[in-house]
Amino acid sequence: MGTERSRTTLLPVDTASAGERIQEKLRRSAWMLASELRQYDRGWGVRTPDLNRLWTLNQLCITSPATFDEIVALAEDHQNDLPFRHVNVDHDSTGRAVERAFTEAGWKQDRELLMVLDADADRSVDTTAVVELSEEQMTGLMKRWWAEEFPVLVDDDELDQFVNYNRREGKLWSESAFGVLDEDGVPLAITKARAQGTTGWVEDVYTAAEARGRGYARMLVTHVTELLRAAECDFIFIIADDNDWPKTLYSKIGYRPVGYVHTFHLDLRPLQPVET
Repeated sequence: MGTERSRTTLLPVDTASAGERIQEKLRRSAWMLASELRQYDRGWGVRTPDLNRLWTLNQLCITSPATFDEIVALAEDHQNDLPFRHVNVDHDSTGRAVERAFTEAGWKQDRELLMVLDADADRSVDTTAVVELSEEQMTGLMKRWWAEEFPVLVDDDELDQFVNYNRREGKLWSESAFGVLDEDGVPLAITKARAQGTTGWVEDVYTAAEARGRGYARMLVTHVTELLRAAECDFIFIIADDNDWPKTLYSKIGYRPVGYVHTFHLDLRPLQPVET
């Protein structure tokens, strides 16, 4: 089994305050890394001209009640010169109320599930295969993930911007990347540990297509979770797609839902044909 470590006792989880604490960390990341912060009546927005292809650093965030028309108008004002419109709504009732209107208008919508660790895992997992990744190993696998998720829209410039942002955010959060390697030393899966004070964040859980179904995601999330507890983090969170299976895995490891962020995205670039 993996090395036994002393473990910090987790704080009791109050759903409302835990969700707000996570949202505060997400805001801090955006505000600290973006070039410009704008405050609006319904929320806030950030802009970053040198990374103008990245949604996170050029986003509009809605934090209070708003209608579909009000949100779209703010997005048009905030992102008028960008090749996309990207809105995060961390006011849950507003997010749910406008989902249908955004979908009907052709926007892609996702619901991110905020989860906090408040229990031990349902079973032990052997984590001895987990190793810390070099920056080169981490970057290579992250590029592969990004290109896989957006095979038509991503180009070299966007990948370069993504890597730049990844480095900035990793430095902000004192990030370490962990993975599982194949017999040739090539990383097959990745998860990151982020820590600030007594807060820990498990981020970027990805397994290459040819290595899925082997339990690497569980192995890595378990390892990073225990590492953060050993580092005296008493509040540890992870973010999952509410419409995908990993949230069930995270629940088995000890995480439970405490809130949602609704994401709406409209890409304005013409789709390029996929080469066959």
